[in-house]
Amino acid sequence: MAITITPIGKTNPAHPTAPMVYYPKATATGEVDLETISEEIAQATSLTQADCYAVVISLAKALATHLEQGQIVRLEPLGTFQISVKGTGSETPEKVSKDNVTSASILFRPGKKLKKLLGTLSFVRKK
Repeated sequence: MAITITPIGKTNPAHPTAPMVYYPKATATGEVDLETISEEIAQATSLTQADCYAVVISLAKALATHLEQGQIVRLEPLGTFQISVKGTGSETPEKVSKDNVTSASILFRPGKKLKKLLGTLSFVRKK
C-alpha cells in the first residue's frame, strides 16, 4: 500500500515576493485505535484482547514514569524515547537554570525494523 501525498505551497519569509514552492506532505488515510491494535495482537498471539490492552496501558504509564526521571527508554525493536527541551540562551553556563526552559517534547527514534520500513515505502499523489 502506498503513502498518499498532497502538494503544500510555502513561501520564503526572507523573500516574500519569490514564487511559492510546493512540497509533498504525507496525508493520513485513516486512524487505528488501541482497541483495534489490541484485537489484532490478540489474534496473532495466545494473549486475550484484554491482556494486550492492559500491557499497552501499563507500558504507557511506565514510559511516562521513566521519562519523568530523565531516563532514556529503549524499547527495541520499537525504538527509543527521550525527553528534549528548548529554551532561551544565557551569557554564561552558570546562568542557565530551569527558567531558561521554554518547552519540552518527547523524542522518538525508531528501531531498526521501523527504520528499514522507511526505505521500502512507496508514494502516490492524492487525486
